[in-house]
Amino acid sequence: MKTFQVLVLASLWAAGGTAALAGQQGQIHDPEGHSNLRSGQSVDAPVVAKVLAGEVFDFEPGEGSEWWRVTLRSGKAGWMHYSRIMQHAEMADLKDGEAGDELMLYGQGRGINYYKLARGAAKGVPEAMTAYFAITDTDGGAAEMHCGYFMDVIHLLGDEKWSAFLAGQPLDCRLAVRSEYVKAMEMSAFEPMGYLTRHFPKTAALLFRKEIVDWTSPDGKYAVRKVFSAAEPRENSRVERAELVAKNGGVMADLTPDDSGEGIDREGRVLWSPDSRRLAVFSVTGQSAQTVIYQAAGTSKFSRVEVPEPELPGRAGDAELKGAKKIYTHAEPLKWESPQRLVLRWHEYWEGKHADGSINSIGRTYLVTVVVAGGNGRVEKVEVER
Repeated sequence: MKTFQVLVLASLWAAGGTAALAGQQGQIHDPEGHSNLRSGQSVDAPVVAKVLAGEVFDFEPGEGSEWWRVTLRSGKAGWMHYSRIMQHAEMADLKDGEAGDELMLYGQGRGINYYKLARGAAKGVPEAMTAYFAITDTDGGAAEMHCGYFMDVIHLLGDEKWSAFLAGQPLDCRLAVRSEYVKAMEMSAFEPMGYLTRHFPKTAALLFRKEIVDWTSPDGKYAVRKVFSAAEPRENSRVERAELVAKNGGVMADLTPDDSGEGIDREGRVLWSPDSRRLAVFSVTGQSAQTVIYQAAGTSKFSRVEVPEPELPGRAGDAELKGAKKIYTHAEPLKWESPQRLVLRWHEYWEGKHADGSINSIGRTYLVTVVVAGGNGRVEKVEVER
């Protein structure tokens, strides 16, 4: 069963790396329409067979090697460079799971039939693609299963249809889809950036960009421009330049000092107030994240709004936090309730110790309402999020 296979692969991958992918099905992706299967792990090794486009085979990643073991349906076996191999998927892989499985329960909780939606997305049905690629909140067993189905969907969809869909979506949607793709690829021996560039080049051009101008203000007068150290959002890629620009090309504010974006989530997010006079700039570095507010100052620039750190309720009497160490803070803008009132989710992660010495992971989440008055901000309300 698909469900069992995906869960087993996830467990094996966590435990032992590439051994998890033994016997996976693949096909070649080569502009010449064929690729050579060789008797050894070298371009100089004799050719065992020519593998044609569309031919399905089993492959097993080679540990520490770029040459992977391939077995054809004819029984012939040999070695092929990993860059020629693309995962294979069939519509039958998207059949319904077992009654009561994690994905079925996930879908029921959101009023959708997950499997039917996945099949529709794989066929390129616009409404199904919109709904399917909006799935970003799976966890536990449902998340592991979703990763497997996600990979099947994009391979059945193909680069042309996937890129055409994403080209019509806002930046935040594209970034969310990219994040789901990278999570799905964690269960694979393939490196996600190189794989997408090789086999989905049009999609990669949309998701891997060295410069973006986006997050346009509601009135259409402003946007945010960011330049990154590299096009691909690898772990060491970061924001090199961030600025608020006017439609006429003028720079309204240099956001670079406050933009610490780095890694897979380096782009962050921008949330505009409904009157276009304020923006909340959200940037992520590893697990930490911050939100900085800017406000129009006259007609030619925007200035940073200083906001004091909130006093968090119940902190003094929180026995679990005594002696614990704060690991990170994640302050994310949720919505502008009005042109001057912003709601943030303030999440803190701490590590303490249980009585037996084991690590006690502690999370605390709050909803913080900030009011911008004049050139400053004040914390109006803090609630514990249940």
